[in-house]
Amino acid sequence: MDGQWLRAGNAPGLLDIVLRGYPDKAAVCQAAGLEADAVAGCGAMVTPSQLEALLGTALAPTGDPLFGLRAGRDSHYRDLGPLGGLMAASETLEQALLVLLRHRELLLPYLALALHREEHQCTLTVGGGETLAVTRTRAHNDLLVAALVALGRSLLGGRMPIQRVAFRHSCPPAEQLAEYRSFFRCELDFGQPDNALVFSPALLGHSLPAVDAARRPDLERTVDGQRQALRRAGGVTGQVLEQLHSGLGQGPLTVDVVADRLDMTARTLQRRLQDEGAQFARLRDQVRMEYACRRLRHGDCDMPELARRLGFSDIANFYHAFRRWTGCTPGAYRGNQAPDR
Repeated sequence: MDGQWLRAGNAPGLLDIVLRGYPDKAAVCQAAGLEADAVAGCGAMVTPSQLEALLGTALAPTGDPLFGLRAGRDSHYRDLGPLGGLMAASETLEQALLVLLRHRELLLPYLALALHREEHQCTLTVGGGETLAVTRTRAHNDLLVAALVALGRSLLGGRMPIQRVAFRHSCPPAEQLAEYRSFFRCELDFGQPDNALVFSPALLGHSLPAVDAARRPDLERTVDGQRQALRRAGGVTGQVLEQLHSGLGQGPLTVDVVADRLDMTARTLQRRLQDEGAQFARLRDQVRMEYACRRLRHGDCDMPELARRLGFSDIANFYHAFRRWTGCTPGAYRGNQAPDR
């Protein structure tokens, strides 16, 4: 998974579930060595190492050994945005789960998700992710399993009978098991190879109360667009974004410079970006604008130094570009923001 870019707003959906328990989300990002603005919004991208840092920091020991369980059990399909909406618009639970399997990379890009059907039981397993240390923690496994059960219950209108749940981590102390039993209301099986939910095959045919066939085409187009954007970010587009981010303040960020760093010609780079639906100039503007906005939220931002770092020959050119990006001057933008110190 090294070298990939992942959509921050999705593991994001899982990360958002965790962060609901924190009043200061920016502090969690800062503790993970990242700026909150760099991972905000549905279009933001993170590398696997950044995802590891974010999840690891958010799920770090909080003094509450049941934090993962408590964070996951309040989940709802609406937390997943268009993907959750598309699942809820399905006719049956089986169709909703197939939507989740088909678009797994939007929610759990670092894990493997599979649905196994047998005569007397169905098993939804979640495995993989061994390269991320956080996936071996109790908090992560509790969060994941509880969120999947809560997601199913929200899709079905509140009730989803589960026969058994399996966890990768060892059994918690006896005094903590009552809360597990109260939420899952089924057999608990710890120390298993994969996290899993086991339920009756009959449950797959249950109708969903929020089914809405009319909304499905629009939701499918939105979710497909998110997948395409994610795949672009995992290709040459992602490599260019990484070079642009790391190259700020280190000289001109031209297509020739970036192409040379990626061991290809500028023409090849532009052609491959075009194949992925991207343009170099727009990617460079995106990186410059995001960095400029972050810096301007700091009250002590030095405008000439910011213009130089972004590669502008003078501050007038920076002002002109910033107005084109945002519709206002840097000074006006800074004046409308609460200082972020």
